[in-house]
Amino acid sequence: MTRPTNNKASSPPRSLRDWLGINASTLSLLGTILLVTAATELWAPLVPQYLKNLQLRAGGSTGIPGDIFAILLVGAYGFYRDALEAINYYAGGAIGGYLNTRRALLLFNFLPIVGLLILATWDSTVAVFLAIPFIFAWNTIAGPATVTIVGDALPPDRRTMAFSLQHIFRRVARIGAYGLAAPFVWTLGEQGGLRANAATAIVFVLGAAILQWKFMKTATRDKKMVLRRPRHLFKRFDPNLKRLLAADIAARWAEGMIEPFIILLCIPIIESQHEKATVLYQSVLLSIMAATSMICYLVIGPFASREGLAKKPYIGLTFFFFAIFPISLIVLGKAFGTIGLGVAFIIGGMREIGEPARKAMIADLVPPEVKTQAIGLYWSTRSAAVMLAAPVGAGLWILGNNVKEGLGPTLSFSVATLLGVIGAFVFFARFGKTEEHGRVT
Repeated sequence: MTRPTNNKASSPPRSLRDWLGINASTLSLLGTILLVTAATELWAPLVPQYLKNLQLRAGGSTGIPGDIFAILLVGAYGFYRDALEAINYYAGGAIGGYLNTRRALLLFNFLPIVGLLILATWDSTVAVFLAIPFIFAWNTIAGPATVTIVGDALPPDRRTMAFSLQHIFRRVARIGAYGLAAPFVWTLGEQGGLRANAATAIVFVLGAAILQWKFMKTATRDKKMVLRRPRHLFKRFDPNLKRLLAADIAARWAEGMIEPFIILLCIPIIESQHEKATVLYQSVLLSIMAATSMICYLVIGPFASREGLAKKPYIGLTFFFFAIFPISLIVLGKAFGTIGLGVAFIIGGMREIGEPARKAMIADLVPPEVKTQAIGLYWSTRSAAVMLAAPVGAGLWILGNNVKEGLGPTLSFSVATLLGVIGAFVFFARFGKTEEHGRVT
């Protein structure tokens, strides 16, 4: 079933619901995002520490010192996730463009359930790596279809606010998941809590599938299929979209180098002042970051949605906060302990300040007849370019510790900040020379 896309000219919002970009399709999409994000975040933040604990319990059978092997394992986990994202984004764009967005989203719901069943029934490093492709699949493989749905269901001046609402729902889901998962881990222990989280997550994903089946209306197929010609499709990208992608890659290197290791950096700082470090990390610090992102969306979303107002300044701020987040974790965490980490996680939350505007710009700039495939290719290219970031971060961590004990995190996170600065510079330098016109603003 193919429904017409929304190509109507923008008009003044007639109600709050209209201004927020809410209709049957976008509302069911928001509910799906809420449930699936909660399902993922019930256990995902603890995976790096869980992998490290599994390796330390196994006891150095590889011949490599336990701490070093644990860092390498976490780096491999980061590489694995980014490589899978590169595949899933392109596959998601291709499947969504071919089947239609509604059918694709319903199909993608089965993937997290498979991974959660593996995780709930098998306690091993192998199980984690087998489960990851399935559990994380929805957020990546469904990404191109979710952007297409908003692009088709709403006029251009409503899209940024719709993406803001999506991000707000994701943060609400994360805060709820952190609050729900922490008691499970606290009372049942690491493995028991993980299994309880997985069982709860399966219920959430099934609820999301029912919501999509009953209420999702938008079902758009791409007019042309160019699955076997990604280079041809990339050549059709608007020059502004290519500029955005270049800056995005540098910023995501800054994120990819540190993301799997943040919990390993925070735990020693927290443990010096508090017990139950992983629970505090999950329930408090990550909630602070999610709440900060929500505030940014509420404050910035309305301004970035106004017709004729450039989205560039907000996207530029996102790249700026991507750059300073890694170094803020090192400096503030070492100087002020958990209070400093709290401030750093506020900065981490502000990385999302321009994300809705960035997605709206992508939706505006992709070729309309192959939009779902083009969105998938954009994100797939970014993830493929970034997938070595986590192994590089691991290597710098080990190298720094070989030079001086404790230097590893500082070296890795400082280089990440440098790459983030490069990303911000690329964005401001390239877009500063670009004239404001039609689809970019």
